[in-house]
Amino acid sequence: MAVAALLLWLCTAAVGSYLLATSVRSGNTDPAPSAPGESVQVPAEHAAAAGTDPASASAFSAPAPQRPARAKDLFDPPSLQRAKSEPLPGLKELAEFAHPALAMIGVGFWLGYVVSHDRLFAVIGLGVLLGAICAGLSWFTANTRAARRAAAADADSGTDSGTGTRGAPPLAASPRLLILHAAGAALTLLFAVLIAVRA
Repeated sequence: MAVAALLLWLCTAAVGSYLLATSVRSGNTDPAPSAPGESVQVPAEHAAAAGTDPASASAFSAPAPQRPARAKDLFDPPSLQRAKSEPLPGLKELAEFAHPALAMIGVGFWLGYVVSHDRLFAVIGLGVLLGAICAGLSWFTANTRAARRAAAADADSGTDSGTGTRGAPPLAASPRLLILHAAGAALTLLFAVLIAVRA
C-alpha cells in the first residue's frame, strides 16, 4: 500500500507539474506598458469600426496610468503596483514556491519510508504532505481572488478580458486537470493517513 501511495503521489505531482508549466507559459501575457505621453497606433479596421477617421485615430494618447500613492513607488512597473495592492502581498508567490517544494520534499520522505519502513519517515512525509496541501489551497485561493479582481477591473473599465486587452486570468488552467490534481492529492492524503496510523 505504501508503494501505491508513492505512485499516486508521483502521478499527482506530474499533473501538478503540467499545470505549473502551462500556467507559467500563459501567465505573462500583459501588454507592454506605454509611457504616459506616447501615442498608440490603432489599426485602420478598428478605427473604421469605431466610426472615426483612420488618419486621426492613428495617433491618440493612451490614458495616463494611475499615480502611485507614495513617491518611492513612482517607478514601479504595473505588475509590481498590482502585487503591492493585494490584501496579503506575496502570498501567491510564496504559495507558488512552497506548494511544489513541499510536495517534492514529502515525496522524498515517503520514498524513505517505502525503502526503510521506518514509521518516522511516514509521519514526517504525512506532515509535509499536509503543508503542501495547505500551500496549494492558499495558492488556488489567491489565484481565484486575483481573477475576480481582474474581472471586476475589466467590468469597471469596460474592457473584456477575453479580448486580450488585459491578459489572461492569473490561473489559466483546465478545470478538469485541477479537479484531477485535487482528487489525486485527496487520495494520496487518505492513503498516507491510513498507512501512518497503521504503521
